[in-house]
Amino acid sequence: MIELGAVAMTVLAANGAARLRRMAGAFFLVSLAADAIGAGNTSLPLLAVAACAGTVAAAILFIAAGDDTYGEEPGWRLWMATLVAAGVTAAAFASFRSATATEAATPLLGGDTSGLTLQVGAFWLLSSGIAILLSARSAVRSTLGALLMTGGVQLLLRLTDGPHLALSLLIAWLQVVVALAGAYLIVNERVTRDQ
Repeated sequence: MIELGAVAMTVLAANGAARLRRMAGAFFLVSLAADAIGAGNTSLPLLAVAACAGTVAAAILFIAAGDDTYGEEPGWRLWMATLVAAGVTAAAFASFRSATATEAATPLLGGDTSGLTLQVGAFWLLSSGIAILLSARSAVRSTLGALLMTGGVQLLLRLTDGPHLALSLLIAWLQVVVALAGAYLIVNERVTRDQ
């Protein structure tokens, strides 16, 4: 449960950041917190792939910012995205708990063998990303929403059986490509704004 709290707080920090460089730093923390949730359900090489993808995506956004002043004030969008994601995630948590045949105990720190923490963390990232995308006004917040969604998909991948290396690499590359596309849009947006 502590890992879920860390994911929720880092997503809120990324969503509430008014400057792109702070958002990139908060996304890096989101990536680390999501990796901490999935650490018990994946191998070390797959964990390293996810950590590298999150680090590279955050670095791309940090460089695309150009300076410490560029960004987008979230305003009411922060609250709308947070309320939508919290409501949907709470409903998902209740349905995930009732879908299991046995009562799933969620420990305070690590050791969740039921996968419930992983599911809720993934759903929080996916619903937060969708809510941010729905309320985005510019490429800054759109990129954050898309990156959060790829992070959620990375967590969901850890719930499947079988080898994950190919899919993990594919999703890691997708996260980097989303960051590159977002950086391209952000740089173009800045050039247009500064003319």
